[in-house]
Amino acid sequence: MPQGLMLTDLAIAGCLLIVAKLLRVHLSILQRIYLPSAVLAGILGLVAGPAVLNILPWTNTFTSNAGLLTAVLFSSLGLATDLPSPQTVAKRAGSLWAFNQIASVSQWLFSALLGLILTTLFWPEINPAIGVTLSAGFMGGHGSATVVGDILTNLGWEDGFTLGLTFATIGIFLSISVGMLILQFALRMGWVDTFTTFASMDQHQRKGLISPENQQRVMKDTMSSLSVDSFAIHAALVIAVTTFSYVSANYLSSFYDQVQIPTFVTGFLGGMLVRIVAKQTKANKYLCDGAFNHASGISTDYLIIFGISAIKITVLANYLLPMVILSIGGVIFTLWLVLWVAPRILGDGWFEKGLFSWGWLTGTVAMGIALLRIVDPKMKSKVLDDYAIAYVPGSITDIFIISLMPIAMFNGLYIEAFSVGVIYILTVLFIWRFIFNNLLFAKS
Repeated sequence: MPQGLMLTDLAIAGCLLIVAKLLRVHLSILQRIYLPSAVLAGILGLVAGPAVLNILPWTNTFTSNAGLLTAVLFSSLGLATDLPSPQTVAKRAGSLWAFNQIASVSQWLFSALLGLILTTLFWPEINPAIGVTLSAGFMGGHGSATVVGDILTNLGWEDGFTLGLTFATIGIFLSISVGMLILQFALRMGWVDTFTTFASMDQHQRKGLISPENQQRVMKDTMSSLSVDSFAIHAALVIAVTTFSYVSANYLSSFYDQVQIPTFVTGFLGGMLVRIVAKQTKANKYLCDGAFNHASGISTDYLIIFGISAIKITVLANYLLPMVILSIGGVIFTLWLVLWVAPRILGDGWFEKGLFSWGWLTGTVAMGIALLRIVDPKMKSKVLDDYAIAYVPGSITDIFIISLMPIAMFNGLYIEAFSVGVIYILTVLFIWRFIFNNLLFAKS
């Protein structure tokens, strides 16, 4: 078990988040670049932390907070995730599932291959697993970057932790900035008629606030306060599943020293197991998904703050040029996925789905949602509904690739890793082309 979130660290992170939000509300330049408050707070923590000015009294273990928050994040997600039937996935979100699988796996393979080429031909002194830190940061954000960083650290390459967090931070900036350029390009190509520009937003939207008349309750009361506060039970479930994630991950990892089971895997699966039991016993009627979703949102924001603050700038100086090449290559490849592959798989309404996919392929799902709201403010495309259905079966693949790809690249199992990835992509293409399409044709 980790030493945990120290009160000092939480206090510092909370103050940074408040300051960042105030700056976001009052500085139009921050509003125009759609900078998330948590990212700004992380940057402030980085500048004022030990990497630069060293004026913040972080504890000696504050870098471990990101790992704990990752376990909380995935435990909360598991508690709020239903397992859809194969028929539902095929009929409602088959094409989006196929594209998500092809895009995510191919991005990992491309990043790993590019990193391998760079370290083989130009920088042999750099660990060949550097490529997976790009895909971990781009596709999964700071959560996946922390997981991969911890795996690489346990294997003996500590710099991978900093590189992954840096790529995650770069990805968030790219997701919005390049995403807005994609929107401008789409407008010229006639893919969209219009989108919500900054000038057309009201003051609340620009500042990242919700107007009083549109504000909604965070969660519903499902239990009488005479007995227990509803949020206390929901918080207890998140804590219990997070604890289970550490205990079970440590137990499963004890069988083989070379394979360490990440806590995000056991946390997500443990949360889903609790949810299944709750549904079977009808206890789910007294649980609120909104509470679990906000628990994952809170952990994500604080994870970003601690993740960015923990970046070691001195380490980045040694990897600057290969990081630039990897970032450029990652952007070009992801643009190809979104602008060339997406329309050939997603069909009607491909642009909204592709733009959302750009957000989570370079930043986080939250970035994808932010871009989607700009082009589809009334959510007529139903992209989020389809993504929610496609997410669960797709997340199983993410679990395997995030857990095993860093180990494979670190230990030189290149052919095995690339072979499995290519075979999986071909399998997904076969399922999409000959199974999902036939089901849709039969339905019509």
